[in-house]
Amino acid sequence: MEPAGSQRIPGVEHARVSDAMNTGIVACPGDAGLREMGRLMSSHHIHCLVTSLSDPTRWALVSDVDVAQSALGRPEATAADLAVRATGIPDETTLIRALEVMRDQRTSHLIVTDTETGQPTGMVSALDIAGIVGWGEG
Repeated sequence: MEPAGSQRIPGVEHARVSDAMNTGIVACPGDAGLREMGRLMSSHHIHCLVTSLSDPTRWALVSDVDVAQSALGRPEATAADLAVRATGIPDETTLIRALEVMRDQRTSHLIVTDTETGQPTGMVSALDIAGIVGWGEG
């Protein structure tokens, strides 16, 4: 018998980013070091942090892979050193479109923005979308 979810979830072809996203953002300052980033990620059980580049209105992401690999050869690296520009995607965007953006930008995480205000409200990851693929009703 397959485990049952607690709510009805649409299939990936009908779902929106808001159906898959995690609400809230875990962020760190650009000068955060590997230790601080690693602690934040492991404490929150996440694979990615948001930080800002020189312009605070531009978002950037640092992945767990970047932090772990930097421990080998760049132990002094900061969030700003490792960050890559992030893409925001409105929460009412289809998951299919979100997958296309992830594929085209070679990323596994997108910052989710409120459709009306444009402000960041959460994150959506490839793992979140895989959950919809697995549990969504088709």
